[in-house]
Amino acid sequence: MTHIAPLPRVARPVDAVVERLRADILEGEFPSGGHLPPERQLSAALGVSRLTLRAALATLEAEGLVKARQGEGVRVLDLAQHGTLAVLAHMDLSTRPEVLRSFLELRRAVAADAVALACERASEKDLEALSRMAAEQAQEQDLARYVARDVAFARAVLVASESFAALLLFNALAPVYESHPQLARALVSDRERSLAGYFLTVELLRARDGAAARTVVREALEHVDAAAMAALAPPRKPKSKPKPRPKGKR
Repeated sequence: MTHIAPLPRVARPVDAVVERLRADILEGEFPSGGHLPPERQLSAALGVSRLTLRAALATLEAEGLVKARQGEGVRVLDLAQHGTLAVLAHMDLSTRPEVLRSFLELRRAVAADAVALACERASEKDLEALSRMAAEQAQEQDLARYVARDVAFARAVLVASESFAALLLFNALAPVYESHPQLARALVSDRERSLAGYFLTVELLRARDGAAARTVVREALEHVDAAAMAALAPPRKPKSKPKPRPKGKR
């Protein structure tokens, strides 16, 4: 059975329980298809009340990580079938390149379609706001503010696209940047390419050619994402040299 260490004393025990159990599930300590320990045993091991544990399990259930059933206990769900985008913010993307790749693929698809829709729907006020943000980025020296405005620019494009569903999707994706600042920085590490992207987006919107814009944005982001993947890839371990064979009889 998995050993569960008690939690340190914190201001919000529910949050601490959520973080601990979520991490254990995502790291495979509690594999999908299995069950968490019984409630009484789990609450005692964590050093929290059963009421606190139930509140934490409700959060994990909303994220699609577990399912509680009367008489059956708490079952760990298959993340690919039941998980939500919220869990991406809590995964170690440095050790899961396939997850990082899928996140960037989704990001490209959302961005390309948002620009294409904005080509048809953006108002002059939208275009002026985006132009102003692009100009502010060109003058920005602080990396944290630059990254924050990068996310804000993407949201502004979605607002201009008038796609409510896409905005809700973006709301689920935005926390990934906040939880993985190294990813957010890698995506804007090429400042020249990054700045060109803002002004190019505004030009595409003014041209009002959605089909062409979709292709241009997707191809541009493919280059950005490939560079980010390479920058975030863990260093390769050097190959060990073969030991020399001892002299003598074969």
